[in-house]
Formats: sequence, structure tokens, C-alpha cells
Amino acid sequence: MAGASFALRGNIEMRRQLSSCPPVVSGTIYRFIDGQDSCVVPMDPEDIEEKLNDPFAQAVLRQGNFPDSAQAISDAIRQSDLDFDQTSYVVGEGSQVPLMVADRDKSRSLRYVVTWNNQIMLSVGAPASQSSFHQVISWDDRAKVFNYYERMSQVDDSSSSPLKVWVWAGNSPLARQPQTMGHGCFDCHHNGVPIMKELESPWNNWQSELASITEHIVPKLVANESFFQDRSGADILEKVIKGNFQKYYRDWLDARYHQIEDDEVKLTDVNEMLRHVITNTTVNLASVRVQSKGQNTSPPNANVTNIPALDTFLWDSILKDRLNLDYQPLRVTFNRESYDDYLQQHEFALVQKDDEDGILYEENGSTYFAYFVPQVAAEDSYMTKRLLNKSILTDKFVAAVAMVDFQNPLFSEKRASLQKYANEISDGTISGGISSVPTDFAKKVQKVASPCSNPDNFDACTAEKQFLYTWNLSDDQWRELTAKRLTNYVKTINNLQPSEQLDYLMQLSVKRRDQFVSTPLIRNLFEFNLLIPETNLGDSPPNLLGN
Repeated sequence: MAGASFALRGNIEMRRQLSSCPPVVSGTIYRFIDGQDSCVVPMDPEDIEEKLNDPFAQAVLRQGNFPDSAQAISDAIRQSDLDFDQTSYVVGEGSQVPLMVADRDKSRSLRYVVTWNNQIMLSVGAPASQSSFHQVISWDDRAKVFNYYERMSQVDDSSSSPLKVWVWAGNSPLARQPQTMGHGCFDCHHNGVPIMKELESPWNNWQSELASITEHIVPKLVANESFFQDRSGADILEKVIKGNFQKYYRDWLDARYHQIEDDEVKLTDVNEMLRHVITNTTVNLASVRVQSKGQNTSPPNANVTNIPALDTFLWDSILKDRLNLDYQPLRVTFNRESYDDYLQQHEFALVQKDDEDGILYEENGSTYFAYFVPQVAAEDSYMTKRLLNKSILTDKFVAAVAMVDFQNPLFSEKRASLQKYANEISDGTISGGISSVPTDFAKKVQKVASPCSNPDNFDACTAEKQFLYTWNLSDDQWRELTAKRLTNYVKTINNLQPSEQLDYLMQLSVKRRDQFVSTPLIRNLFEFNLLIPETNLGDSPPNLLGN
């Protein structure tokens, strides 16, 4: 269950080979929490009453309505007393592959996301009339969690047309429990919230104001479906997804922020808060707004500008936008001819593969929008800002963490290694406006290390030493010296010759994508071959810090 939108395992049917389990019967709500349950089991009325209080459960399943298709789900919600408006969206990694490369009936990994008043979300393959995958996420305002539902079967190897039933697949807190983390719906919903991988403009792969998925490029069955004909743009879904995860995190954080007295606050689950600052709990994917193929730009063959995308080179949304450090983020332009030659020389291509037939088709070049790479997750940036706004963390503490291996805001094993100190801090306090969390963390690090003694060789220092270097700077110096380090790094890139810039940043993009498809849990978001291009580039970019 993964993440082109908010968890879709393509058009692959989620069938369990549970030959030792009892058969299921229609007209019943079941439970199957992957990692916890070994069989699809019927839910007790008490469990249903306690755990299933979201709109989809209350208005549909608990009313004895068990829809067996996307259209039936739509009809059930429309005919209920919810009075919700329906909006549909379309995504497909092959949605911009031209007909001269693949005819309209070739696989383009097309899917729908359908929402109802931002409280119910359906993920289904396209054409919906033929999809065997149906996943629903619904917000339970009483428990302040998202509930996950799927249509599943409990079959043995001899079953040819197994009965499918609706199962409750868990809720948001289970995403972080050791037994269920990375299983079932939570293999991609890493924090238990709705996700949209391509969350920022230009929303590569989505129907949007910048790239329309036309009726002529999709199969006729899809073109004739109301979900497709009524499709809205990704800019609207972006607001839905952000609004949903922000709502969840606000409630989650408020539940762990206990006001004892006017100037006294008790904090719980501090270690889970710090994960969003120290590690990459998940990722998004971003690109620049210029099309990769020059024939698609306006005017034609425009240069590729504003490389790199936000929060891929440095964690600018925190360091620059939130902490107000005085440096200029990197912005590079690739000459169109040089960029096109580079893609050709290094054999960039989008390759659609099939498990049985091998390569179905191949389009030379990169993704529709250029420089499509992983970026720091919007969830982590949002939580970091919330922790700062609620005075749980300080600007200096966040800077000290973010500056550990700062040139790698994504997939930094060095910075993530600091989480072991966070895991020793479950509780904290805010007294007189001063939080105990930053100093508690720093004290644990100070027991095992001293500050980096040679800032000119900063990259060679351990994570602990890098953290303590920034942490130990005086309050009137740390902003200036941190901004200077960032400025010097950006200048190093800016001082490269254009061909060197192109090579370095393109190699960096390939390295980031390789890390994306190889990092545990994160790699579950790589569901479809066409998501990222293949290339003959294999070497890592040079270390420009000179260490």
C-alpha cells in the first residue's frame, strides 16, 4: 500500500495465502492488521463501537453496506446522510508518455484518488471498473486518528474467485509500533497519515494546471469513467493532503503537551517528536517547473532553471525560511543543449517493465518535469516548525542538528545516528518558557564527545562532534557562523564551470534516487518503474567539501 497519492499498491491485488484460516462470510466487518494478525478475523461489536467511528465506518460499513467497487463506494457515500462533496484526481507515471512510444492501452500505472470533504479518501486503480484494489482512509475525529480499510480475501492456493470482505487495517498510531511498522498500509504511510509523494508544484505525474492527462492518452475505459472526466488538479489535492497531516500532527502534539500550571508544561513521547528533526521519517519527490524535453517548454528549448528543487540540496525550508539564516540558496541554470546532450550521453530513459514480458516500452530522456528527486518530507518540516513554535525546541538546537552532515539533508546515516540519544529522552518539561529537551539531549551527547575542533575539516568529524560545534557557539555568533558555512558551500557549487555544475548536480540527483530505492521503508514508495529514469551513471558525485 504505497504512496503515489496516499497509498496505492498499483493494480496488484492484495491477496493473502492464509490456507489455515477459517473462511470469511459476507455482511461482516473484519480486521486484518499486517504484522499483528495472521488471519482475517471478524470484529466484535465492542471493538467496532470503540475503534470505528470515522464517517466511512459510521455511514457505510456500520450500516451493513459493503460496496464492492469504486462506483459502489461512491454511491454508498452519496446515498448516506453525510452530505459530502466528491472530488477525483488522476495520477500515472506514464501519463505523459507520447502515443508514438506507447499506445493508449499500454500500462501507464494510472490510478485515482477520490476524496469526500477531506474526511474520506479512496485509492483505486484505473480503470476503476476493473480494479481489484480498494483502499479507504477515513478521519476519526473522536480518536484523532486515520482509520485504514481495504477489501481483502482470505484464500488458499486452490481458490479461483475468493470472497472479498472489508477489513479494518489499523489506524495511525500503529504506523510507529514495532510489530506493525512497515507492514500493510504502513509500509508507505510511515507516520500513519495520508501521503502524496509529489506534493509540491509541478506535481510530476499528476493531472494539474501545468500538465494535463488527456483523454487521448489513456485507455478508452478510463476516458469514459466519471472519475476521470470529473478530475481535478493536483494543486487542490496538495491542500487536502497537507491539511490532513497537519491536523493529525497538531492533535498528536497537543496530546503530548500537558499544561500543568500557567508556566509549567510536561512533555511526553519526546523521542518521537525528535525523529522528525533528526531522521527522515519519510520523503516526498519534487522537480523544477521546466519540462525535461525542450519540445514541451514555452518557448521551445528553454533552459532548465532553478535547479535544484526545494529541500533537496539543503534543508532550506528550515535553515533559510524558518531559522532566517542569512545565506542564498543554490539556484543553478542548465543550458538546454548541454542538458539534452547529458541525458543522451548517459542514456537516461523511462522504462516500463512487466514481470512476465520484460520491457514493455521505453522512452529516451528523463521525467516529464526536469530534475525529479527526493526532497525532505513536508511532514518532517511541518513537525519541526511546530516544535519550534511551541518552544519545545530552540532555533539553535534545530540548527545544530540540521548542520550535522548538512550537505545531505536526505538519507544521512551520520545525522540519523543521533536518534539514539533522543531515544533516551521520553519526557521533558517547559518551565518559565524554557524547554528541557535541547539541554537534555546536548548533555547526553557531551558525555561521549567534544566539539569538532577543526571547522575547516567539518565533514570528517563525527555526528556528535558536528552537533556540539554548533551547539557550543555563543548565542551572538551561531547564526552568523552557521550562515557562513552554508554560504561557502553554495559558493563552491556556484564557482564550478557550467559543465562541472551540470555533472555534479546530475550525479547528485542519481545518487539521491539510488538512495531512495535502497533505503529500508523509504524504498516502499518506489512502486512503479516509470517513477524515475534509468541511466548508465553509477559513480557518486565528488565530495566538494574536500574531505
